[in-house]
Amino acid sequence: MKSKIASVITDLTKHIKNEQELDDIKTPRKYYYDRMEWVRINKSSRDDLYEIGLENLRVLVYQLGLFQRHILTDEEGNEINQIITE
Repeated sequence: MKSKIASVITDLTKHIKNEQELDDIKTPRKYYYDRMEWVRINKSSRDDLYEIGLENLRVLVYQLGLFQRHILTDEEGNEINQIITE
C-alpha cells in the first residue's frame, strides 16, 4: 500500500514540475474555481482518469497554497465557506 501512495506522490511531483512552465501563479484567479465540479461537467469517457486525478491534486495543492482552502460550490454555484465536520 505504501509503495502505491509513494508512486502517486512521485507522479504528482513530476506532473507539477511538467506543468510549471504553463503555470501562471501571478494570476491566481485562474485557480479560483471548483475543480471537482469542473471535472464532473467536462470529463470525457476518453480521458485518462489517473491523469485527471493528478491534475485535480495539482489544482487542489495550488488552491491551498494560494487561498489557504479548496474552492467548493453548492448546486447553485455559490461558494461554500463552511463545511460541517463531525
